[in-house]
Amino acid sequence: MNRNSFKARILASGVVVAGMLTVVTGATGGAASAAAKSSPYLIGVPMPMTGAEAQAGTQIYNAELMAAQQINKKGGVLGHQLKLIEQDDACDAGTAVNAANLLVSKGVQAEVGGYCSGATLPAEPIIARAGIPYVMPAANSPELTTGGYKNVFLIDPSGAGDGAEAAAFFKQQGIKKIFIIDDQSSFGVAIANAAAKDIKANGGTVTGGVQSIPATSNDFSAVISQIKSSGAKGIYWSGYFAQAAQFATQLNAAGIIGAHGSAKFVVADGSVDATYLSGAGAAGNGTYATIAALASGVGNVLGTHADQVFNAAYRKEFKAAPGPYSTFGYDAITALVLAAKDAKSIAPARVIAKLHTLSFNGLTGKVSFDKTGNRLGAVMDLLEVVNGKYTLAKPQPKL
Repeated sequence: MNRNSFKARILASGVVVAGMLTVVTGATGGAASAAAKSSPYLIGVPMPMTGAEAQAGTQIYNAELMAAQQINKKGGVLGHQLKLIEQDDACDAGTAVNAANLLVSKGVQAEVGGYCSGATLPAEPIIARAGIPYVMPAANSPELTTGGYKNVFLIDPSGAGDGAEAAAFFKQQGIKKIFIIDDQSSFGVAIANAAAKDIKANGGTVTGGVQSIPATSNDFSAVISQIKSSGAKGIYWSGYFAQAAQFATQLNAAGIIGAHGSAKFVVADGSVDATYLSGAGAAGNGTYATIAALASGVGNVLGTHADQVFNAAYRKEFKAAPGPYSTFGYDAITALVLAAKDAKSIAPARVIAKLHTLSFNGLTGKVSFDKTGNRLGAVMDLLEVVNGKYTLAKPQPKL
């Protein structure tokens, strides 16, 4: 499918959700009174509530909460009111395991969460043993769907597409020597390796192999020295936004990118965030990002009517702007509720079965999954930062 037809379909899908979940009302007539007498539908939400990614976790959770509140006002699902139980995973593997165990012990019947793949991966077997659906709004490492779990569903398309888009961009620019750096997280490593494979397939060279910087480091001087000596004109960062902003600032100061540099700096979707824009400041201008087309247009590029309605409702409710993955959280709740409706039950096994066959038009476009739980129909965008804002880069690379 070409990029333009895909976006046209997203624009058309906005009509379905413009009424903000009228599609998932779940009950009619005396539904509200029936829901009050039924047990709640307990949904665990593991998200970073503390740490560098807390803002992103809050933005996703708020959207999920908004979706749940709107569904509950219309009677809930099958007479059950949705009750979200948030638990901090801090984007940390050990904390995430504790959070998963705690949520299971509280009797949640589904989980809708996950921002950092490195925290989500170790939680997968715990949720799988509990036999409950695990719908992930933002975590998207390719490794998440290779464990053989039948209960895992990615709303954000697999990050393998990031690597392919970056490789296509470097090829388009005639850049042969590329430096790749990850942050040692499961997500960062997986995306970096995917990018390296695609760059080599396109005839490029990954200078010095994939390099790693600890997620806790804010000093890129050693890597910058290697980039200078290598002569690489392409730099791909596969980690998260806080470090990406520091990296861009230091690359600019070293004259590698920006007005006094000639290299192209590209980040993966884990770095697409308002915090990157504010943290990098002027150094961010002229840098690029790879991200699923489904995410890149949130209140920014696509500007659909549904996006506008969502943004207005979010701002009114939370007195702040939504994040790039807020609509993914909204669609994650929608997917779970629609699957329960199709199953005519909130029983976990029946909901999981229906998620595998689910197809609906959400805020992020058409939502459906392949047999492993990956989002189908993913198309990537290349974004460029212009005057402190994300815009669609022109021309878009051809995959």
